[in-house]
Amino acid sequence: MKARLFTLTAALLLAAPPALAAEPDRAAQLVSLMGIEAKLDEVFSTLVPMFGAQVVAQLETDQGTSGTVRNLIENGRGGRERLQKILAEEFLAELRKTYPAMIADFTTAYRNALSPAELDAAIGFLKSPAGQKFMAAEKQTQASMKAIGERAGMTAGMAAVSNGFARAQREMLDGAK
Repeated sequence: MKARLFTLTAALLLAAPPALAAEPDRAAQLVSLMGIEAKLDEVFSTLVPMFGAQVVAQLETDQGTSGTVRNLIENGRGGRERLQKILAEEFLAELRKTYPAMIADFTTAYRNALSPAELDAAIGFLKSPAGQKFMAAEKQTQASMKAIGERAGMTAGMAAVSNGFARAQREMLDGAK
């Protein structure tokens, strides 16, 4: 009797449809098709040089590190620029170590936000000729948007400094007299 029950249970398990977890992970496929890793590199590529410059400036003012930084800048090959570049490269290397976890988080976010049918539709679009063209155009438009954003930031930054100094003089000095 036990042998028959075991055989029946085994047969039922083998005949059962695969569990949801065994299905292809549509969200992971979508994230892969979207080229998330390359997008992360694009986003962080603007931060990396700023990181190097800001860290060197910060370390120069810190009593514990200013001597070492000054020695590297004054006596090291490449000076300040090389030190900034090395720190920026190390920053990017550390960021890239977090990509798998970030990609897993993006995958979970898409899995939670979209139904399997919606994921299939998005995947179908990205695999289609129109989707492929969209992805290629997105790279070009991202570069354009980056340039537009940089120009806007420069314009806003110059105005903010000018307005900020004028305001600071009004609020900080005029009332002090």
